[in-house]
Formats: sequence, structure tokens, C-alpha cells
Amino acid sequence: MKISKTLLGLAAAGCFSAGADVTMPTIFSDNMVLQRDSKVNVWGWADEGENVTVSFKGQKRSSAAKDGKWMVTFDAMPADKNGAELTVQGKNKLAFKNVVVGDIWICSGQSNMEWRVQSVNNAENEKKNANYPAIRIFYGNLYRGSISPQENIPGKKWEVCSPKTVGPTSAVGYFFGREIFKNLDIPVGLVGVNWGGTRIEPWTAPCGFAGEKRLQGIYREVAKNLPGTPEYKQYYSQLNAEMEAWKTAAKKNFESGKPLPEIPQNWRTLVYVNHQQPVMLYNTMIHPLLNMAFKGALWYQGCSNLGDGGLYKDKMHALVKSWRKVFNKPDMPFYFVQLAPFNYGRNVYALPIIWEAQQKFADEDPNAAMAVTNDIGNYRDIHPRNKQDVGKRLALLALKYTYGKKGIVADSPFYDSYKIDGNKFIVTFRNAEKLSTRKNEPAKHFEIAGKDGAFHPADVVLQGNQAILTSSKVAKPYMARFAWHQNVTVNLVNENDLPAGAFRVSAPIPVREELDRLVPEAKDMEVAYALSGKRPANGGTPNYLADNSGKLAGKQIIKIGYFMRLVDKNGEKYVFATVDPFTQDISKLGLPTAGNKAFWQTIVKNLTVRSNVPGVANGTFEDGNVEMWPSNYSEPNTAKIPGAASGRFDFGDGSANNHQNGYGSFQLHNYRKKQVVFALNNFRAGSPDIGIGNNPKGHLDYTFTGSARNYTVAELLILVKVK
Repeated sequence: MKISKTLLGLAAAGCFSAGADVTMPTIFSDNMVLQRDSKVNVWGWADEGENVTVSFKGQKRSSAAKDGKWMVTFDAMPADKNGAELTVQGKNKLAFKNVVVGDIWICSGQSNMEWRVQSVNNAENEKKNANYPAIRIFYGNLYRGSISPQENIPGKKWEVCSPKTVGPTSAVGYFFGREIFKNLDIPVGLVGVNWGGTRIEPWTAPCGFAGEKRLQGIYREVAKNLPGTPEYKQYYSQLNAEMEAWKTAAKKNFESGKPLPEIPQNWRTLVYVNHQQPVMLYNTMIHPLLNMAFKGALWYQGCSNLGDGGLYKDKMHALVKSWRKVFNKPDMPFYFVQLAPFNYGRNVYALPIIWEAQQKFADEDPNAAMAVTNDIGNYRDIHPRNKQDVGKRLALLALKYTYGKKGIVADSPFYDSYKIDGNKFIVTFRNAEKLSTRKNEPAKHFEIAGKDGAFHPADVVLQGNQAILTSSKVAKPYMARFAWHQNVTVNLVNENDLPAGAFRVSAPIPVREELDRLVPEAKDMEVAYALSGKRPANGGTPNYLADNSGKLAGKQIIKIGYFMRLVDKNGEKYVFATVDPFTQDISKLGLPTAGNKAFWQTIVKNLTVRSNVPGVANGTFEDGNVEMWPSNYSEPNTAKIPGAASGRFDFGDGSANNHQNGYGSFQLHNYRKKQVVFALNNFRAGSPDIGIGNNPKGHLDYTFTGSARNYTVAELLILVKVK
């Protein structure tokens, strides 16, 4: 897809009429900054054919307006704090005073980037001391979106940073710019384009979605309004046919005195609904800047995408790749802030999962880095007031990686590797020579777990850049995690007092031991997923003991299997069952969640069952049925499974089928024998429902039993046989 960097027609921009004076976008004003060491574009609008001459610091360039627009380009200039006049001469003359040359940074995101200097800790002193005439501020927030790309950010201008002007500007941006100026003594331009509560999708250019495999659904919707794309052509044809049909029906209803028919849902894609739609804020606040040269970008966002989990990494890739493409700056630096700690709700693990996605993005992008802030947040305030340290940490990253300053420790400590030595789980951190804790207190928020997946607080010994973790409750650890909760204040730091980032890690767990012992004929099946039936999920995220879906993806599945093992005071019971594949998508065979949109209520062929539980029918059967979904469900036998009742939960129930995380069901049935083969329900609860065979009391499928509490061991393996 070609992204044009030329200006759109002036009439569409609402900036030009026949015979008008030379005009320019508001990014050109007194006190502005031009990017140093880069070719600099100056552009605007004029009458067709009008010759426009631009002069600045001894350079003079001319251009004739074509299709109502003109642009000239200056050669690269060194940084210069001395303000000069930039003049634009056509039929009229424009003069912009006190223009300097330095580095310009985009400051974008949501409310924590928007948060103003006047509202931070020690705000009055910060304002009083903000006398930095070399720092220039363009407060470009435009609180509206558009379905079409815009050419200007109306009503804005550059301000010289002073005690009178700094108050309303982005605090993170200002404190970043202050550090850059103090270290480099060059002019710094801060272009604030941010809006509280916004998602990442509206800030992303269309080409970003096009390049990410897991975001193709978003791209297909965006592409409906991108001229020249197949989606655009198909959408036009579909809309045209629907409009003709609607006009015919509307005329008929009108003539017969009936209400007009409802407008087809597809038509609404053409309408601006709200600013959270993909591309909407890119169109109004980023697209008008495309001809500008910038040093890099700062980003502070994520709250509104908290439910995205690991998918947020893909969305960050989409955003950053799209900006680099449309600004024609392939290596544009991108420094961003870890999402602030806060009590976001019942799913206490949603935040560290976003932290994990942010860190993975930073690790994958060679020109991006994250400032960790899990030590300076306030889980009672989504807008922590200490923005000084946030800006300083972003500046450290820029000084090290963009400006090449030597000897700077800019990155937070983060997980690098592990080893297990008996009852010790030893974690090595990168970005640290010597770990320590503030006030020499014990290191907080480390946990380890054994094979059962039950995490316990760890005792921590720090040695150099290693943390040695043990717990009296974990004889043999397999898993470790750090700061894995939304309400944390980290005290583990490196030699530059930068806090350690959250992580989780798991050693390979021998999940097949009992399967191979009890069911040797399953040796040709591979474990796709392994779960503890006592703790199968953390909120909306599966708590897998093993997840091999990545290495199995794309392989042809020829058999699906399930192995459930339960141990209580009466001993061990198990069931092993196989069915023909009902999907080739390995990602939809795991625990159903709102994220993976797995939903199965279907007949499955060639059911085989082997179990030591009395009453469970063993053997091979023509078929069975599965009920696997993340949502709530009800007793009515909506799928009309033969023999199922409509007044109780059994082997034929009805789901809400809304792909929302509700009660949840993961059940396999032998409906011909009127039996539950196994069931795992309410898997986000503290004590899920779990059982093999029919429940002897109450609902056959164990709904509402909370029976996991009865077992010392409860495990489920999801298996596949592949070619």
C-alpha cells in the first residue's frame, strides 16, 4: 500500500479559496523549532501557479503552487539557539520570528502523557524554575477524530518554555526535554499530540495494521475506506447493491405509509462514530505533521488497551512501523513508558501481562526502549504525580541510544536467564552489574511455584546480578515470577537506581509422567497445553503449565486427545479420550478465553475413552460432543443433543456465545451413553468445577460444585497427534 506524503487538496482541508493569500499550517509560527541535521520541508497553500519564496538563515528556496499547494526543502542545518526569522513571500508575506534549530520530539499517548506540569508533585516550584527559552512547546492536542486525513491542526502555535507557559504542557514531555537540553545544550521542540483515555488503534496509520498478521481484521475494516485497495472496491460494490435495494424498499414503504426500512449495518462504516475507531486520531493529529522532520517519538499509553493482553505487542509494532513509514524515517527512535501501576479491577494479572507485552515489543524493536515505572506509581491513582522521574528515565534512554552518550546506565534490570539448583531458582538479570534494594530491605514481589503451579512468596538472596529464590513451601521449583500483580511497588534496583521490570518464567515441566505411566498408547501424541485443574486461569488468561502451541502451529492435526488426572484421599482416577480433529487451529484448542475466541459446541467423531472411574463407559464410539466456551451458559438444550435435559446442566446446555469471559466450560461428553467424560468449568474461580464421569449429586457436569477443592492434584493435558 502506497502512503502519499504530499499534501491533500486544499479545498478538502478547508484552508483555501480562489484568490486567497499564501497560508501555512499552524505547525509554522513564531518561536518554532526546525529539526537539525536533516532536510527541512516548509509548505503551505497558494493560488494555482503562484510562486512562493522561503528564506531562512541564508538559504532561499522557491516553488510554484500546484493544485493549490507548494513545498520547499532546505538543506540540513546545525543546532542553533539564536532565534532567526523565517519569511515566506508570495502575493503576501509571512514572517515567523524567533525560529531556532534543534531536535523535535513527538509526545503522544493518553492521559499520563497529557498530564500537565501544573498538576505534578511540587508543581509551583517546577513552574517557577521553568525558564528555558531554548525549549519550545507545541500544544497540538485536537480533541476530535476524523474518518479522513487532515492537513492542519487548527488554532495551535509554538510557545517558548517559561514559568508562564509551561503549566498546561505535557509534564512527561517537559521533564524529558529539560534533561535533553541540560545534557546537550541545544534547542528542544516538544510536539504534544495526546488525548486521555484513547486506545492505541486510533493513533495508528493504516499501513501499520496491514503489516501485522494478527491485526488483519482491523486492517480489513480500515481498508474499506482506502481508495485502490481490494477491500475498498468490494465494499463499494456491496454498498451500491445494498443502497439500491434499500431505495426500492424505502420507496415501497413510503408509498404504502409504512416506516422506512432500517439502514444496513455496513453503511455505518462510512460514518465517524467516535474517536476510538482505528486511524481516527492519526488522521487529525499525526497526518498533519507528515512533512515535518522529527528526531523521535515518546509514547505513554496502554490503560485503554488493558484487556488486549499479549496482542498489545502487535499493536505497538503496528503503531511504530506505521509512523516510521509515513514519516519516512525507518530508524526513528521510539521511547515509551511502562503502563502505570493501578488497581484496574478484579483481574490483578491483566497489568503484568501488558507489561510483558510492552517489554517483548521493546526487545524485538532495535530502536525502541521502555522506561520502567513500577516503583513510582500509585495504585490508588491512575495518574501518579511523579512525572519528573518518568521524563528523566525516557531522557536516559535517548541520551544513551539516540545521542550516543557513553557510560550511561539507562535500562532497568530485566530477566535474562535462569537455572535450577535443587530447591533454588536462580534468576540472572541483564542491565545490572549489582542488584540491590532501596533502604536495604528484603527484595519484594518474587514468587516461585512447583509443578502444581501454586505460587508462594520467595525468600531472596542477591548476588551480583542474580536473585536466588527459595521457599519452604516449594521443594522443587519450576516457575518464578516477579512483580506479577497490578498493585506493586518494586524496591529492586540496579546501580543507577532504576527499578527491575516484571517477568514470569517457567522451566520445562515433566507434564507427561503420569500420562506415560497410565496410558502408554498415548506415546505418539504431543502435549499442546497442560493445565492445573486447581488454578487453570488468572482472570482472562490461561495459566498453562506448558504451552507448546507455537511449535505445533501449522502442522496437520490428525487426532485430538485429553487426559485428566485427579487425586484425592481415596486415590487416583483418570480418563484418556481422543476424537477426530474438529479444528486445525491449535490456538483454539486451549482453554477458551475472550482473547482467543475459542467456542466449540459440536458433535465430534470417533470418540475413544479409557478410564479407571467406575461407571464411565470405556471403548470406541461413533461420536460424542464438546461444550467448550469462555462465557456463561444455561440449562436449556439449545443444541438439541439427543438425551440431554433442558432443566439441568448436563451434556447438552446453551451458551451465551458472546466470547466474553464468564463462567466458562471445557467439557467432553459421550452423549450416546448420557455421560460426561470430563468437565472443567468456572476456570477463573478460586475453586473450579472439575470431575470425571457423571457427577453423582447435582448437575451431571459438575456446574456449581467448586469440586477442585476436593483434590490434592488436578491436571488436564490437551494433546494432539500431528503429521
